[in-house]
Amino acid sequence: MMKNKRNDDKRMRQMLLTALLFLFPWLAGAASYVPLLRQLGMENIREAAGPEGVYLCWEDPVYRGPVRGLAEVLRQLAAQEELTQETHLVILENGWPQLLITVPAGSWTDYREERVTWTEFVNSLELTYDTDEAMRHFSDAKTEHRSAGKVDFVIYPQLQLRNSWMDKIYGASVNIAPAIEMQLWKGASFTGQVIFPIWNNLIGEMDYIRAGILTLRQEVRLPKRWMASLTVGNFTQQRIGADLQLTWRTADDRWLLGARGGLTGASVVQDGHWQVSRWERLSGAVWGRYFEPHYQLELELTAERYIYGDYGARLDCVRHFGETTVGLFAMVSGGEANGGFSFSVPLPRKKRMRRKAVRVRLPEYWGLTYEAQSGNEYAERRLGRRYQTDPVVSRSNRFYNPDFVRKQLLRQ
Repeated sequence: MMKNKRNDDKRMRQMLLTALLFLFPWLAGAASYVPLLRQLGMENIREAAGPEGVYLCWEDPVYRGPVRGLAEVLRQLAAQEELTQETHLVILENGWPQLLITVPAGSWTDYREERVTWTEFVNSLELTYDTDEAMRHFSDAKTEHRSAGKVDFVIYPQLQLRNSWMDKIYGASVNIAPAIEMQLWKGASFTGQVIFPIWNNLIGEMDYIRAGILTLRQEVRLPKRWMASLTVGNFTQQRIGADLQLTWRTADDRWLLGARGGLTGASVVQDGHWQVSRWERLSGAVWGRYFEPHYQLELELTAERYIYGDYGARLDCVRHFGETTVGLFAMVSGGEANGGFSFSVPLPRKKRMRRKAVRVRLPEYWGLTYEAQSGNEYAERRLGRRYQTDPVVSRSNRFYNPDFVRKQLLRQ
């Protein structure tokens, strides 16, 4: 009798353990997907598992834009037969979360067994900019394949056109501006750029080798979808100083509000010498943006105090055609009107070499802005001047809007 009772107790324990592992498979220890992400070349990888499902986050230094790398990760994960749980994927940029993608538990099996198409699979995903809750699961997770200290040597082509003279049709300059770009620690990055003139018919510093973007930048992701950044160094428009920026957006990134303030001085090359002045000019802006998902359209309204003290307002209308963007803008500053267009296009290659110590590459995107300007007075008074703190001028760069990402995923 005692022996039978012990056997019954043993069978009961085995049945209970089997039931627990069936209902809560994470108790058995989930399979690790870190090696898979490392094989794809992803960096800053973290992994966690719990009763809510599997959690993975990574930074993508290999694929151009935010979508191609995500599509490849989704396809590779879908091929893992043991993955049947709800999965939460977080894309990082410079160490900070940008986008959360939640894959329902049943979607993995349905796509793996071809019960649904890629389009149906993508439409089952939940995409949101609200990453706070998901990131709490990584608090004790170890970061694998860190990106800190790895260097990109990026060769930027530059083209500048001017039409402000009566004695020539156009002024132009063509430059090559290589830059060293490095992530230092979480949210911190360094950019060091030198501009080499190739050809120009302008006067001034255009004939000289000179500093381009030379900055130290620290970004911070704050709760409730706030993002702040402080950039110190040499900017465009012959400015040197400090720039502070703060943005907030809704979870679906349809609406965005931003504010920026800068304190700068002059940074010019005269007679071959680099000369800088005290940081005395205060500039700033507040803006709001709405993203219309059907036409992939951005509408942005900005009120701004420009570099040289003039005040104005600007309306931008930008449409995304995949990774290519085309925009129109109209503005008024100092009582004078201005307008023009802009565009940016992706540059080869779609997939870059994996970064080990130093990687040489082109920028992901190249952009150009044309200003009509309403007469010579606009140029002489230096109205509507705003600086950039980043060498990449493209609306596609670091664009993680959930509606945009889903639409581009459907095309992969």
